[in-house]
Amino acid sequence: MRKVLVLAAAAVVLSAGTAHAADRPPQSHIYTPTTGGQVEVGEPVQVTGGGYDGYRADTVRAYEVSVDGGQTWESGYRTGTAPLGGESGITQALWAYAFTPEEPGVYTIVSRVDTDTAIGAVSAPTTLYVGVPAPAPGFIPGLCYQCGFSTENPAVWADEGVPLELGLRFRVDRPLSVTHISTWRQGSEALRVRLWRGDGTLLADRPATGTFPTPVPVEPGVEYVASFTTPNGRYATTEDVFPATVVKAPLVLPAHAGVYSYDGGFPTESWHDSHYWVSPAFQAR
Repeated sequence: MRKVLVLAAAAVVLSAGTAHAADRPPQSHIYTPTTGGQVEVGEPVQVTGGGYDGYRADTVRAYEVSVDGGQTWESGYRTGTAPLGGESGITQALWAYAFTPEEPGVYTIVSRVDTDTAIGAVSAPTTLYVGVPAPAPGFIPGLCYQCGFSTENPAVWADEGVPLELGLRFRVDRPLSVTHISTWRQGSEALRVRLWRGDGTLLADRPATGTFPTPVPVEPGVEYVASFTTPNGRYATTEDVFPATVVKAPLVLPAHAGVYSYDGGFPTESWHDSHYWVSPAFQAR
């Protein structure tokens, strides 16, 4: 009899655990802004993230963002789907939300995704400093100076058949040095890479492979452009990445950060807020 009771109790515990896993609310997380970022009052900010229900994205129906720690909520919009990463087997719905902070202060941003039958769990918070000084940038788990900027949304290949200069406008949140400029290319599409100051002053220029002979210092509060030359006009692009400022430490990428030119000179034009998969890579100073 004792064995029967023990087995029955174990079955109840197992059943309860299974039911708990099945009842787990939809999960959400924030990609940008990374916590501790700083922008000015009136500067539109792009909030991006992902969410899933169990292992799926197709049942997610609503994407909500709060910039006051969960007191009030606003609706975001879906931008695509992508694997969560690693070996999780999870497909996530990607979402975005743009807001313009009108008052100085410290904003606590959280998100959640909902299904037709469940309101999602509130995400871990990220903190944004608006019009007030942010703490000195410190250690951020997972921060990679050499990784550059990328987006979770997929790229497509474009082929215009003419030479192009494609770039990324950026600021940094701490003193750094640019070691090289990374590009996503096939074969010999990228001929040269260049680093410019935001006023068009050329700071460095070299063949697309390898690092700069001397790392180039960059300072907070100054705008720069990292660019590459494609002689045959073939490049990777993702649209609608920069409708507002993207804060992804150590980078601050202003609205319309993806830029291009057809004359091989300093790129200043933008198209559909595109990212051209070019980014500076850094080392600490």
